[in-house]
Amino acid sequence: MKSSPNRAKQVLEVVHSDVCGPMQTPTFGGKRYFVTFIDDKSHFCVVYLLRNKSEVAAKFAEFVVFAETQTGKRVKTLRSDNGGEYTSSTMAKFCSDRGIVQKFTPPYTPQLNGVAERMNRTLVECARCMLEHVGMPKPYWGEAVVTATFLRNRCPTRAINHDKSPHQVCTGKKPLLANLKVFGEAHQV
Repeated sequence: MKSSPNRAKQVLEVVHSDVCGPMQTPTFGGKRYFVTFIDDKSHFCVVYLLRNKSEVAAKFAEFVVFAETQTGKRVKTLRSDNGGEYTSSTMAKFCSDRGIVQKFTPPYTPQLNGVAERMNRTLVECARCMLEHVGMPKPYWGEAVVTATFLRNRCPTRAINHDKSPHQVCTGKKPLLANLKVFGEAHQV
């Protein structure tokens, strides 16, 4: 697969984001949404479960601290839709204070936020399959989405390079897979 000419040249140069929800069934902790932050270069994804969309700015701030600490790079651009959670004064101030450029897609054009939209769809589909496979009730969707994200970050993807996982591109290290367990099955800790 050819690399897109618009693909970021380094990790955290561009971060895509979108909110998914509300889910019909809340998690046991009362979460109804999740937000994803996806690095354009590596396709590494970080997901946070939310009670309300208004939590997005705080979760983005948390993501920025985590990502910049782990990579030694700085977030330069946040690409998202025009939702109120991204256009809020709190989000605008945080981005302005950090020198992060916000780029918004025009209203009613989810296809222009395709990286984040596709990631959310993939995570929901994986979570649904995982829950169905082990017969777990719907309120476990949050744990399934977090697990799907963890696994997806550690699997090679043709979106970046068939030989490397998002984790490896982002961190420069091969992921450790020896302790993986089947989702939903009882395990000794």
